[in-house]
Amino acid sequence: MRCVPRSMASLTATLLGLALSSFAFGASAQIRQPGNHLAYSLELEPHLIVQYDRKWGARGSGLGPGIRATIPVVKNGPIPSINNSLGVGFGFDWAIFNDCQGKPNSADCSVNQFWVPVVAQWNFFFTPVVSTFAELGAAVTHRKLSYSKNCPFLTESSCQVNDLELFQPVLFVGGRFSFSKTAGMVVRLGTPYISIGADFTL
Repeated sequence: MRCVPRSMASLTATLLGLALSSFAFGASAQIRQPGNHLAYSLELEPHLIVQYDRKWGARGSGLGPGIRATIPVVKNGPIPSINNSLGVGFGFDWAIFNDCQGKPNSADCSVNQFWVPVVAQWNFFFTPVVSTFAELGAAVTHRKLSYSKNCPFLTESSCQVNDLELFQPVLFVGGRFSFSKTAGMVVRLGTPYISIGADFTL
């Protein structure tokens, strides 16, 4: 069964609640002001991910670092009557799972998954502090399953398995919280993982 750690889910719910509160105090004005948002040429987002979907033989949730870089391509659009923009994002994410499905209790097994996503990002700016986005794209994925103790298989190749997929769909929604013109925080929900991290605009 897929599940998200309770602590991460609670934090995400709290942050989204804060976003809705800010939205209530100023969203209706700024969302109707096309182009009224910070201009930047690059957004950098170092973050922590919790992967819960498409685990490929792993047990539990995977935890690891990641980074996303987004380049704005349309300052105002695709809806010219509201405050929105489009960007293209590129990233690298590493999820580490410390357990495998179906292994003997005496064995030690881990799974490492590496994601290289490319997404289209659609942003909506509600207040100077709060914006939201939706992302749709695909990722190249490399996975490695490794037994370090009491592998149940007879051959070394069965105890060290690698897999490469050139197309894995990814879908996210999230919120961005700006503390200044150049720094903030980003929360992302989606499949195959959720993330929380810092946000820097240049």
